[in-house]
Formats: sequence, structure tokens, C-alpha cells
Amino acid sequence: MTWYADEIILRATPDALAAIAAEPRLSAHAYHVTSLDDFSWYRPEFRHSLPAGGLLVLRPVCGMESYGAKWHGTPILDWDSISLEPSARFEPDPAVTAQLTGYLDGDSLPPMKLRQAVAEISSRIGAPAVYYACAMWGGDIDYEYSLMYGPTESVCVATPGLPPERDGVQDALRVGLSFIGLDLPASFFLLHTRDFPWSDYKLS
Repeated sequence: MTWYADEIILRATPDALAAIAAEPRLSAHAYHVTSLDDFSWYRPEFRHSLPAGGLLVLRPVCGMESYGAKWHGTPILDWDSISLEPSARFEPDPAVTAQLTGYLDGDSLPPMKLRQAVAEISSRIGAPAVYYACAMWGGDIDYEYSLMYGPTESVCVATPGLPPERDGVQDALRVGLSFIGLDLPASFFLLHTRDFPWSDYKLS
């Protein structure tokens, strides 16, 4: 199985919805998932809810030359072209840069423009923001990481070659979602199923 995720994830607070709606290039790729109550769960232990107000997801957000850009089959938000007027000074963490550089190849490495943009979104909404990326090849995780922004920048990466179940290892998805207030009972995330109806949740 080949599968990619490339997305900015926020709690859908009134401030977050207003900030994204005010940026047409961002809002064109934004989805407001309000509830999961109408979905059936094939394993009850995977059932999870969303934070109050739901989640605001910008997707797909990746580089034009990345494998994910070709795979998604829908227009991407090019991470090299994101430009937001800064309201606060962004200080990239050198340790985060070193960890990303040692973990990812050139086409998969998020540029400073993306890191600045997610930090700026967090600053504008006064709440944490996450950029999550994952690539799976043949059923194993090729790379997976969450870049997290609040007062500071941090990152959580998973070990390449992990099985999707990630038993006994650091789970970058769950760490990233927990950072914005969503604690999953397992590594299963309904929004990451192939048939999730994203078009039903387009931000208007």
C-alpha cells in the first residue's frame, strides 16, 4: 500500500476559522470536520471523537516535486509558495532543523517557508498548530513526523520501516494530535482512511 498525508491541523476555534478564512490561498485547501458521530467503526477500540468545535485541516500541503504531490490527485498547497505577513518573529529551533535534515531526503524536507507559516498561524490564532506528514510504502512507514508550534517549535519523528500499527514505538501522529488537544486511543485516525469524504467538509 502507498499512502501519503501532508497537512496542517488546528483545533477549529472561532479564531482559527476566522484566520484561515481571511487567507484565500489557505482557505481554498481548508476543511472543517465538525463531528465523527455519523461514521461506523469497524473496530470499537478505534472509536474516537474530536475536540469541541472539531478540527480544521489544510491539505494537501507539500512540495511540487514531492512524491505526495503526484499521489494526492488533487491540487496541492505548495509549501514553497506559502507567504504570510509575520506578526511575530519566528525563531527556528536548530535542533529541529538538524533532526529533520538527518531524517528526510531533499524532496521531503519541509522548507523554512512552511515552518514560518505554521508558526505564524499558531501566533495568529493564539493556539497550537501542527504540520503532520507521513509516507507509507508497501505497508511500512517510510517517514512520519509532526512539527508542532506554540510558543516554541518542536518535532516528533517516527523510525522508518515501522509497521502501521507502530506497537511499542513513538507515534508521531498521536503526539502531534495530542499537542492540539486530541488524544487517540490507538494509532487509528478516521480522517486518515482512504474513503474519508473530505468534500463534505470543505470550508466555505
